Formats: sequence, C-alpha cells, structure tokens
Amino acid sequence: MVVKVIIIGNEKIVKETDWSNITVGELVKKLGLLITEYIVLKNNMIVTEDDIVNDGDEVVLYPAKSGG
Repeated sequence: MVVKVIIIGNEKIVKETDWSNITVGELVKKLGLLITEYIVLKNNMIVTEDDIVNDGDEVVLYPAKSGG
C-alpha cells in the first residue's frame, strides 16, 4: 500500500510514497518541508505532528500563512 501526499501551494503537488507507520512530522521532514509552515490533514481530519501515517492514508499539506 501507499500513502498519498498532496501539497497545496502555488501549484498542487501529488505524490505517492511507501512511507507508512511514521509520524506526520517525520513524513513532512522526509519531504524536505518544515512542519511549522503547514496545516496537515490526514483523511480529512486535522492532525498533529505526532499522529501516525498508515498505509492507504491521504495526507494533505496546506501552507499556514499569516499577514499583517
């Protein structure tokens, strides 16, 4: 099985990985991204960096932006 990862930004990037049974934080790090810069949803639910990613999950990363 695979984990589907969707990164939302200027362009939508879709990746399928064989990374499973790791934390959301580890997955984001493997993608070369910083967890503090994204809101992460797993199977349409907001999760923390300590949640586990399992086979068949869909993970979506939305950039966390703020402005003033």
